[in-house]
Amino acid sequence: MTDRQSPATIRDVAERAGVSTATVSRVLAGIGHPRADTVAAVMAAVEELGYRPSIVARSLRMRRTRSLGLIVTDIQNAFFPDLVQGADQEARARGYSILLGSAAYDERRAVHYLDLMVDRRVDGILVASSQVSDTSGGWLATAPVPVVVANAEPGTLPVTVITSDNRNGARIAVEHLLALGHRRIAYVRGAETFTADRPRLEGFREAVRRAGLAASDTPELDGDGRFEGGERAVRTLFNDHAPVTAIACYNDITAIGALRALRNIGVRVPEDVSVIGTDDIAAASWVVPALTTVAQQRGEMGRLATERLINMIEGTEDPAAARTVRLPMTLTVRESTGPAPK
Repeated sequence: MTDRQSPATIRDVAERAGVSTATVSRVLAGIGHPRADTVAAVMAAVEELGYRPSIVARSLRMRRTRSLGLIVTDIQNAFFPDLVQGADQEARARGYSILLGSAAYDERRAVHYLDLMVDRRVDGILVASSQVSDTSGGWLATAPVPVVVANAEPGTLPVTVITSDNRNGARIAVEHLLALGHRRIAYVRGAETFTADRPRLEGFREAVRRAGLAASDTPELDGDGRFEGGERAVRTLFNDHAPVTAIACYNDITAIGALRALRNIGVRVPEDVSVIGTDDIAAASWVVPALTTVAQQRGEMGRLATERLINMIEGTEDPAAARTVRLPMTLTVRESTGPAPK
């Protein structure tokens, strides 16, 4: 630290080191092959003066800010923190920073953030979402910077997508219940706008069909991917006297809502009814009973999406070569599933 009244400039460093400002710039940028004593003099001056290079000026010269925009569906959704953490760790490891925005399930807000990120000169944008509307999809299709989508599957949109094998994940959940002897299994869906809703429903249907179960024994209930939706769906199910012994849920949040409904109406889990979720959020192991679920690789999803995005920015991947990567999902057995009642 010094007793200077204003921040040191590159000219101050040059004067202290006895070199030109151009030499200081080259030393700090690692350009060329300056003599060792020159480098030592510049770095000593930087240290003595407490000089900090202007990130804005440097980014304008390089036409990069080494920053990424990250927009999530809703930061309050327990699915996203691990994804954000994975993205942030990869970004920092590669020398990038992340600007985060939460769309709160509002597509107008999502587009606002997309525009804002570009105005702030981010080098690329990562969209971690449960849904992609026509509005935001249209923006992404003509984005002025490289884009990668994580979690959502935006149909034919020409962007790289990192997501999970949702259809197979739902099949794994049902096969676990079948192995426990369950033959009357309900399914609680997510919101229809969620792009994972359809493949997970198809995975459920494929598994029960292969097992030869009748449609009357495998009711499908509307949900919204939230606690309230899971609770409401299960109350409706039991008000209709549907004799199921197991419930598979679109996600863990839905399953936790289902657990609450079952407890409130006096149904024991797993003695009377087994419940299985999807995602393996942090809360899944803390609820009572601890939730059996099919885990997504949320941190790896964020890390891999960020890796691909930075590769596009740095020219080692072609942004126009859209790819979809579906990460495998795995069963995590806890206390909420058990043998079918006799």
